[in-house]
Amino acid sequence: MSAVPRPTYSKPRITQYFSRLKLTEEQRIYDVAGLKPEDALRYLTHLQQHHLVEIPFENLTLHYSHHRQISIHPEELFKKIIADGNGRGGYCMENNTLFGTLLYSLGFQIYSAGARVMDGGVWSGWGHMVNLITIGSDKYFVDVGFGGNGPISPMKLDKSGTTQQHIQPATARLQWRNIPGNTDENQRLWVYEIQITGGGEFQIIYCFTELEFILQDYKMMNFYSSNSPRTFFTQVIVGEKKVWGGAKDDELVGNLILGNNNLKLRINGKTEKEIPFKTEQERLDAIKEHFGIAFGPTEKESIQGLTSEITGT
Repeated sequence: MSAVPRPTYSKPRITQYFSRLKLTEEQRIYDVAGLKPEDALRYLTHLQQHHLVEIPFENLTLHYSHHRQISIHPEELFKKIIADGNGRGGYCMENNTLFGTLLYSLGFQIYSAGARVMDGGVWSGWGHMVNLITIGSDKYFVDVGFGGNGPISPMKLDKSGTTQQHIQPATARLQWRNIPGNTDENQRLWVYEIQITGGGEFQIIYCFTELEFILQDYKMMNFYSSNSPRTFFTQVIVGEKKVWGGAKDDELVGNLILGNNNLKLRINGKTEKEIPFKTEQERLDAIKEHFGIAFGPTEKESIQGLTSEITGT
């Protein structure tokens, strides 16, 4: 049986993608094969951070569409997020599949793997997706599809531990260890954690494996995440993207966070602005103004009757 070729994006489509990321001509590299490892890592970091700023983590299709179907096919993702020009993003499997296809098209050595999310002290099943990239003799994990507490730069898979600065004052940590709930103490997974404030405790965000997941795995994960009434994706609206700042406006300093009933701007861990929603129209106006996403009449009507609908007048 012959293997199905992995999808790639053509150079014209990569150019469109780069424009969506607001990369200047000088920042655009179409083939990383000739880069030194340190330059490839720097470029990967640059791409990841631009992605986190320009392409939101969001689940709006599950609430503002009549079909409520999420496609993770690279061509459909390109059309939705890059080509249509409506500011759209997606949830984990959408954003990470899209970004992973870009990285593969640029010549990065990359595959994806599954993750379990820690929610209220309980593990999910395999419901999240991360990308694993080998540069030189080192392997890194990259995630552009988790939201506020997700990593903001590549993290090295180092069994002695990796700790790096997140958005101030937070710190991110990656460890190779057993996880709570395992009955076999010899089991090991990569555990990604966040320390929200300096001196505070690290909180487990998710764990992941280095086992390569294939399309069929993600089809099952995507179906559950987008259809089960037990997932928060189908119950509430979420959205998030990072914010540039710093002296040269090239540092990630905060988050724009869309909740079911409000929009918050957080800078360096503090809420600088909050907009509450009392009506559907107020939420739609905020989504358009702050995320650049506009919905037509049919899409606006499709939320009627869902638990996520704001029913105030």
